[in-house]
Amino acid sequence: MRNTIAILIYIIGAFSGAALIAPIVWMGVFSDEPLLSFLNFLEPHDDFHRYFNRCLLLLSLSGIWILWRITQIRSWQELGWVKFKGNCRPLGHGILIGLASLTAVAALTLIFDAREFRNDIQHSEWIHHGINTLGAAILIGIMEETLFRGMLFGLLKRDMNWRTAAAISALIYASVHFIDQKPTIDTISWSSGFTAFPQFIHDFKNDPHWPAYYSNMILAGLILAGVFQRTGNIYCSIGIHAGWIIALKTNGFLTHPINTHVLWGKDRTSDGWVATPLLGIMAWYILYTNERRPESKTNQTV
Repeated sequence: MRNTIAILIYIIGAFSGAALIAPIVWMGVFSDEPLLSFLNFLEPHDDFHRYFNRCLLLLSLSGIWILWRITQIRSWQELGWVKFKGNCRPLGHGILIGLASLTAVAALTLIFDAREFRNDIQHSEWIHHGINTLGAAILIGIMEETLFRGMLFGLLKRDMNWRTAAAISALIYASVHFIDQKPTIDTISWSSGFTAFPQFIHDFKNDPHWPAYYSNMILAGLILAGVFQRTGNIYCSIGIHAGWIIALKTNGFLTHPINTHVLWGKDRTSDGWVATPLLGIMAWYILYTNERRPESKTNQTV
Protein backbone atom coordinates (compact mmCIF):
# COMPACT_ATOMS: atom_id res chain seq x y z
CA MET A 1 0.00 0.00 0.00
CA ARG A 2 3.01 2.26 -0.37
CA ASN A 3 1.57 4.13 -3.35
CA THR A 4 -1.82 4.65 -1.69
CA ILE A 5 -0.14 6.10 1.41
CA ALA A 6 1.98 8.38 -0.79
CA ILE A 7 -1.16 9.67 -2.50
CA LEU A 8 -2.83 10.32 0.87
CA ILE A 9 0.19 12.31 2.06
CA TYR A 10 0.27 14.19 -1.25
CA ILE A 11 -3.41 15.20 -0.94
CA ILE A 12 -3.06 16.28 2.71
CA GLY A 13 0.12 18.18 1.87
CA ALA A 14 -1.49 20.02 -1.08
CA PHE A 15 -4.52 21.13 0.95
CA SER A 16 -2.45 22.06 4.02
CA GLY A 17 0.03 23.97 1.88
CA ALA A 18 -2.76 25.90 0.14
CA ALA A 19 -4.28 26.76 3.53
CA LEU A 20 -0.91 28.15 4.67
CA ILE A 21 0.08 29.98 1.49
CA ALA A 22 -3.27 31.49 0.40
CA PRO A 23 -3.43 34.02 3.30
CA ILE A 24 0.19 35.02 2.63
CA VAL A 25 -0.55 35.65 -1.05
CA TRP A 26 -3.70 37.57 -0.11
CA MET A 27 -1.80 39.79 2.33
CA GLY A 28 0.88 40.34 -0.28
CA VAL A 29 -1.64 41.43 -2.91
CA PHE A 30 -3.31 43.94 -0.59
CA SER A 31 -0.11 45.11 1.10
CA ASP A 32 1.24 48.65 0.74
CA GLU A 33 4.82 47.41 0.72
CA PRO A 34 6.65 48.59 -2.44
CA LEU A 35 8.43 45.25 -2.63
CA LEU A 36 5.10 43.52 -3.23
CA SER A 37 3.70 46.08 -5.66
CA PHE A 38 4.04 43.60 -8.56
CA LEU A 39 1.05 41.75 -7.09
CA ASN A 40 -1.25 44.78 -7.20
CA PHE A 41 -2.83 43.68 -10.49
CA LEU A 42 -4.65 40.98 -8.50
CA GLU A 43 -6.46 43.46 -6.24
CA PRO A 44 -9.72 43.36 -8.25
CA HIS A 45 -9.94 39.68 -7.30
CA ASP A 46 -11.06 39.93 -3.68
CA ASP A 47 -12.51 36.41 -3.39
CA PHE A 48 -10.38 34.44 -0.93
CA HIS A 49 -11.80 31.18 -2.31
CA ARG A 50 -10.12 32.01 -5.63
CA TYR A 51 -6.75 32.47 -3.90
CA PHE A 52 -7.11 29.17 -2.07
CA ASN A 53 -8.05 27.29 -5.24
CA ARG A 54 -5.19 28.77 -7.27
CA CYS A 55 -2.68 27.93 -4.55
CA LEU A 56 -4.11 24.40 -4.34
CA LEU A 57 -3.78 23.95 -8.10
CA LEU A 58 -0.20 25.24 -8.20
CA LEU A 59 0.86 23.08 -5.24
CA SER A 60 -0.85 20.03 -6.74
CA LEU A 61 0.97 20.48 -10.03
CA SER A 62 4.34 21.38 -8.53
CA GLY A 63 4.09 18.50 -6.05
CA ILE A 64 3.76 15.95 -8.83
CA TRP A 65 7.53 15.67 -9.20
CA ILE A 66 7.86 14.83 -5.47
CA LEU A 67 5.20 12.14 -5.79
CA TRP A 68 6.93 11.03 -8.99
CA ARG A 69 10.22 10.43 -7.17
CA ILE A 70 8.68 8.83 -4.08
CA THR A 71 6.65 6.34 -6.11
CA GLN A 72 9.53 5.72 -8.53
CA ILE A 73 7.72 6.59 -11.72
CA ARG A 74 10.24 5.97 -14.47
CA SER A 75 8.80 7.93 -17.41
CA TRP A 76 5.83 9.87 -18.74
CA GLN A 77 4.53 6.73 -20.44
CA GLU A 78 3.51 5.38 -17.03
CA LEU A 79 1.12 8.35 -16.81
CA GLY A 80 -0.34 7.47 -20.20
CA TRP A 81 1.75 9.90 -22.24
CA VAL A 82 2.96 7.36 -24.76
CA LYS A 83 4.31 8.34 -28.18
CA PHE A 84 1.61 10.39 -29.91
CA LYS A 85 2.38 9.06 -33.38
CA GLY A 86 0.21 6.02 -33.91
CA ASN A 87 -1.98 6.91 -30.90
CA CYS A 88 -3.60 10.12 -32.15
CA ARG A 89 -6.77 8.36 -33.31
CA PRO A 90 -8.03 7.67 -29.74
CA LEU A 91 -7.92 11.42 -29.08
CA GLY A 92 -10.31 12.09 -31.96
CA HIS A 93 -12.52 9.18 -30.96
CA GLY A 94 -12.65 10.50 -27.40
CA ILE A 95 -13.69 13.99 -28.51
CA LEU A 96 -16.50 12.51 -30.60
CA ILE A 97 -17.68 10.30 -27.71
CA GLY A 98 -17.67 13.23 -25.28
CA LEU A 99 -19.50 15.54 -27.68
CA ALA A 100 -22.06 12.94 -28.75
CA SER A 101 -22.95 11.73 -25.24
CA LEU A 102 -23.69 15.08 -23.58
CA THR A 103 -25.10 16.63 -26.76
CA ALA A 104 -27.64 13.80 -26.77
CA VAL A 105 -28.55 14.62 -23.16
CA ALA A 106 -28.78 18.33 -24.00
CA ALA A 107 -31.12 17.49 -26.88
CA LEU A 108 -33.48 15.72 -24.47
CA THR A 109 -33.74 18.85 -22.32
CA LEU A 110 -34.77 20.81 -25.41
CA ILE A 111 -37.23 18.18 -26.63
CA PHE A 112 -38.99 18.06 -23.25
CA ASP A 113 -38.96 21.86 -22.82
CA ALA A 114 -36.59 21.88 -19.87
CA ARG A 115 -34.32 24.34 -21.70
CA GLU A 116 -34.80 26.72 -24.61
CA PHE A 117 -32.53 28.48 -27.05
CA ARG A 118 -31.35 31.98 -26.22
CA ASN A 119 -32.32 34.68 -28.69
CA ASP A 120 -30.06 37.42 -27.36
CA ILE A 121 -26.64 36.11 -28.45
CA GLN A 122 -24.47 38.74 -30.12
CA HIS A 123 -22.08 37.88 -32.95
CA SER A 124 -19.08 39.02 -30.89
CA GLU A 125 -20.00 36.54 -28.17
CA TRP A 126 -19.35 33.59 -30.48
CA ILE A 127 -15.64 34.41 -30.76
CA HIS A 128 -15.31 34.88 -27.00
CA HIS A 129 -17.18 31.62 -26.37
CA GLY A 130 -15.08 29.71 -28.88
CA ILE A 131 -11.76 30.88 -27.46
CA ASN A 132 -12.75 30.31 -23.83
CA THR A 133 -14.33 26.92 -24.49
CA LEU A 134 -11.45 25.59 -26.57
CA GLY A 135 -8.90 26.87 -24.05
CA ALA A 136 -10.77 25.30 -21.12
CA ALA A 137 -11.20 22.00 -22.96
CA ILE A 138 -7.48 21.74 -23.73
CA LEU A 139 -6.10 22.93 -20.39
CA ILE A 140 -8.57 21.17 -18.09
CA GLY A 141 -8.55 18.01 -20.17
CA ILE A 142 -4.77 17.72 -20.06
CA MET A 143 -4.26 18.77 -16.43
CA GLU A 144 -7.08 16.80 -14.85
CA GLU A 145 -6.46 13.64 -16.85
CA THR A 146 -2.74 13.73 -16.07
CA LEU A 147 -3.43 14.31 -12.38
CA PHE A 148 -6.50 12.13 -11.74
CA ARG A 149 -6.12 9.35 -14.28
CA GLY A 150 -2.42 9.24 -15.09
CA MET A 151 -1.10 9.89 -11.58
CA LEU A 152 -3.88 9.08 -9.08
CA PHE A 153 -5.53 6.13 -10.81
CA GLY A 154 -2.21 4.90 -12.18
CA LEU A 155 -0.66 4.72 -8.71
CA LEU A 156 -3.72 3.29 -6.99
CA LYS A 157 -3.90 0.35 -9.37
CA ARG A 158 -0.37 -0.61 -8.36
CA ASP A 159 -1.80 -1.51 -4.95
CA MET A 160 -5.20 -2.96 -5.87
CA ASN A 161 -7.49 -4.27 -8.62
CA TRP A 162 -7.85 -1.65 -11.36
CA ARG A 163 -11.63 -1.45 -11.01
CA THR A 164 -11.30 -0.74 -7.28
CA ALA A 165 -8.66 1.87 -8.09
CA ALA A 166 -11.02 3.39 -10.67
CA ALA A 167 -13.81 3.63 -8.08
CA ILE A 168 -11.57 5.30 -5.46
CA SER A 169 -10.10 7.75 -7.96
CA ALA A 170 -13.61 8.56 -9.24
CA LEU A 171 -14.81 9.32 -5.69
CA ILE A 172 -11.88 11.67 -5.11
CA TYR A 173 -12.36 13.28 -8.53
CA ALA A 174 -16.06 13.90 -7.87
CA SER A 175 -15.49 15.19 -4.34
CA VAL A 176 -13.01 17.93 -5.24
CA HIS A 177 -15.66 19.50 -7.49
CA PHE A 178 -17.67 20.31 -4.36
CA ILE A 179 -15.07 22.68 -2.91
CA ASP A 180 -16.86 25.45 -4.78
CA GLN A 181 -18.43 27.90 -2.34
CA LYS A 182 -17.30 31.53 -2.41
CA PRO A 183 -17.96 32.95 1.07
CA THR A 184 -17.36 36.57 2.02
CA ILE A 185 -14.64 36.69 4.66
CA ASP A 186 -14.20 40.06 6.37
CA THR A 187 -10.75 39.59 7.85
CA ILE A 188 -7.95 37.42 6.49
CA SER A 189 -5.42 36.19 9.04
CA TRP A 190 -2.59 33.65 8.97
CA SER A 191 -5.03 30.89 9.96
CA SER A 192 -7.82 31.80 7.53
CA GLY A 193 -6.89 29.04 5.13
CA PHE A 194 -7.82 26.49 7.79
CA THR A 195 -10.69 28.26 9.57
CA ALA A 196 -12.42 29.29 6.33
CA PHE A 197 -12.10 25.92 4.62
CA PRO A 198 -15.48 24.57 5.88
CA GLN A 199 -17.09 27.56 4.18
CA PHE A 200 -15.62 26.45 0.83
CA ILE A 201 -17.59 23.19 0.96
CA HIS A 202 -20.65 23.01 -1.25
CA ASP A 203 -23.97 24.11 0.28
CA PHE A 204 -25.55 20.67 0.17
CA LYS A 205 -28.51 21.67 2.35
CA ASN A 206 -29.83 24.22 -0.13
CA ASP A 207 -28.98 22.39 -3.34
CA PRO A 208 -31.41 19.64 -4.40
CA HIS A 209 -29.29 18.96 -7.50
CA TRP A 210 -26.12 17.81 -5.75
CA PRO A 211 -26.96 14.06 -5.54
CA ALA A 212 -27.40 13.89 -9.32
CA TYR A 213 -24.28 15.97 -9.97
CA TYR A 214 -22.18 13.89 -7.56
CA SER A 215 -23.43 10.62 -9.06
CA ASN A 216 -22.72 11.85 -12.59
CA MET A 217 -19.22 13.02 -11.64
CA ILE A 218 -18.46 9.61 -10.14
CA LEU A 219 -19.68 7.90 -13.30
CA ALA A 220 -17.58 10.31 -15.38
CA GLY A 221 -14.52 9.43 -13.30
CA LEU A 222 -15.19 5.71 -13.80
CA ILE A 223 -15.55 6.17 -17.55
CA LEU A 224 -12.32 8.12 -17.87
CA ALA A 225 -10.35 5.69 -15.70
CA GLY A 226 -11.78 2.71 -17.57
CA VAL A 227 -10.87 4.21 -20.95
CA PHE A 228 -7.35 4.95 -19.70
CA GLN A 229 -7.00 1.33 -18.54
CA ARG A 230 -8.30 -0.22 -21.74
CA THR A 231 -6.50 1.95 -24.29
CA GLY A 232 -3.18 1.97 -22.45
CA ASN A 233 -2.75 5.72 -22.98
CA ILE A 234 -4.27 8.99 -21.82
CA TYR A 235 -5.32 10.43 -25.17
CA CYS A 236 -8.83 9.00 -25.39
CA SER A 237 -9.56 10.12 -21.82
CA ILE A 238 -8.39 13.63 -22.63
CA GLY A 239 -10.56 13.62 -25.75
CA ILE A 240 -13.71 12.53 -23.87
CA HIS A 241 -13.07 15.07 -21.12
CA ALA A 242 -12.51 17.84 -23.67
CA GLY A 243 -15.63 16.81 -25.60
CA TRP A 244 -17.72 16.97 -22.43
CA ILE A 245 -16.43 20.45 -21.62
CA ILE A 246 -17.20 21.70 -25.13
CA ALA A 247 -20.70 20.19 -25.00
CA LEU A 248 -21.47 21.58 -21.53
CA LYS A 249 -20.18 25.08 -22.23
CA THR A 250 -21.85 25.26 -25.63
CA ASN A 251 -25.15 24.09 -24.18
CA GLY A 252 -24.90 26.76 -21.48
CA PHE A 253 -24.04 29.36 -24.12
CA LEU A 254 -26.82 28.53 -26.57
CA THR A 255 -29.65 27.70 -24.13
CA HIS A 256 -30.97 28.57 -20.71
CA PRO A 257 -33.12 26.55 -18.28
CA ILE A 258 -36.88 27.02 -18.00
CA ASN A 259 -37.49 23.92 -15.87
CA THR A 260 -34.94 23.32 -13.09
CA HIS A 261 -36.42 20.09 -11.76
CA VAL A 262 -33.78 17.67 -10.43
CA LEU A 263 -34.43 15.46 -13.45
CA TRP A 264 -33.23 18.14 -15.87
CA GLY A 265 -30.66 19.97 -13.82
CA LYS A 266 -30.19 23.65 -13.17
CA ASP A 267 -27.05 25.32 -14.48
CA ARG A 268 -25.62 22.51 -16.57
CA THR A 269 -26.60 19.23 -18.16
CA SER A 270 -24.46 17.26 -15.72
CA ASP A 271 -26.40 18.27 -12.57
CA GLY A 272 -29.62 16.49 -13.56
CA TRP A 273 -30.64 12.84 -13.38
CA VAL A 274 -31.35 12.88 -17.12
CA ALA A 275 -27.64 12.33 -17.78
CA THR A 276 -27.24 9.46 -15.30
CA PRO A 277 -28.60 6.51 -17.36
CA LEU A 278 -26.36 7.24 -20.34
CA LEU A 279 -23.26 7.75 -18.18
CA GLY A 280 -24.15 4.60 -16.22
CA ILE A 281 -24.39 2.51 -19.39
CA MET A 282 -21.09 3.92 -20.64
CA ALA A 283 -19.37 3.16 -17.31
CA TRP A 284 -20.76 -0.39 -17.17
CA TYR A 285 -19.70 -1.11 -20.76
CA ILE A 286 -16.17 0.21 -20.25
CA LEU A 287 -15.62 -1.43 -16.86
CA TYR A 288 -17.21 -4.83 -17.44
CA THR A 289 -16.96 -5.78 -21.10
CA ASN A 290 -14.04 -7.89 -22.29
CA GLU A 291 -10.79 -6.05 -21.75
CA ARG A 292 -8.86 -5.22 -24.91
CA ARG A 293 -5.84 -3.24 -23.91
CA PRO A 294 -3.12 -2.79 -26.57
CA GLU A 295 -0.17 -3.51 -24.32
CA SER A 296 2.31 -3.15 -27.17
CA LYS A 297 1.69 0.59 -27.43
CA THR A 298 2.51 1.28 -23.81
CA ASN A 299 6.10 0.39 -24.52
CA GLN A 300 6.49 3.47 -26.70
CA THR A 301 7.90 6.59 -25.08
CA VAL A 302 6.94 10.20 -25.57
